[in-house]
Amino acid sequence: MLVRKIYGGASDNRTCICPVGEVTSPTASLEAQVEHFKALGDITRLQLALIVKQSAPSPVCACNFPEAFGMSQLTISHHLGKLVKAGVLERQKRGKCAYFTLNPDFDQNLLANVTLGVAMNVNDTATGTTILFACRQNAGRSQIAAALAKQLAPKGVTILSAGSEPADAVHPVVVEALAELGLQPDSQPKPLDPAQVKTSDWVVTMGCGEACPFFPGVHYQDWKIDDPSDRSLEEVRSIIDQIRIRVQELLDTVSQG
Repeated sequence: MLVRKIYGGASDNRTCICPVGEVTSPTASLEAQVEHFKALGDITRLQLALIVKQSAPSPVCACNFPEAFGMSQLTISHHLGKLVKAGVLERQKRGKCAYFTLNPDFDQNLLANVTLGVAMNVNDTATGTTILFACRQNAGRSQIAAALAKQLAPKGVTILSAGSEPADAVHPVVVEALAELGLQPDSQPKPLDPAQVKTSDWVVTMGCGEACPFFPGVHYQDWKIDDPSDRSLEEVRSIIDQIRIRVQELLDTVSQG
């Protein structure tokens, strides 16, 4: 297409012939990018996409987002749904949990120059340490270790717990034994998320080592601790004492750098 531009008045007949190219209908790829831009125009959705990108290639469990953003699960699910619909993210169901990765057709260059404004794990300080305790059900050993570590750890240490096959609830005898010490379980049992493993500084496994993914740079320990499931209260008290010693040793190691 050529555009003719006329200069001057009646006595000036100069013209400029300027090529501007042909305007064609949007391609499917261009239309997809428009949808990507629209979805990422919301700050929460942009940050969600950045967290998933940061954790790649490991999928991120939806259960981790509410704590990181300080929002309800319903609100986070709404934003994740928008990103999936726009083709930015892909959703995979694993049991009761949904895991998210970047859609392989999504152009990651759209996120290349954007700085992540929220961390996957919320630490007290930017240079804090994250310790993840993991067992099979996240209903006994990892809950005890996390509860004790939260009591003993200095400021700046974030404590997490998870399970490779999370139960529906923490073992009642564990809840009772911790209550005697003025403690309570870390949380409801949660799935062991590869993204959390990747962003932790230390990972302690107790009976689920084979199910825990390995990432370079993460420190790993495997503790041989009896499972408190179906144990008596007296036996669980003994298990707590064993874990307390291990937790204190770990915290001493962490504090020494």
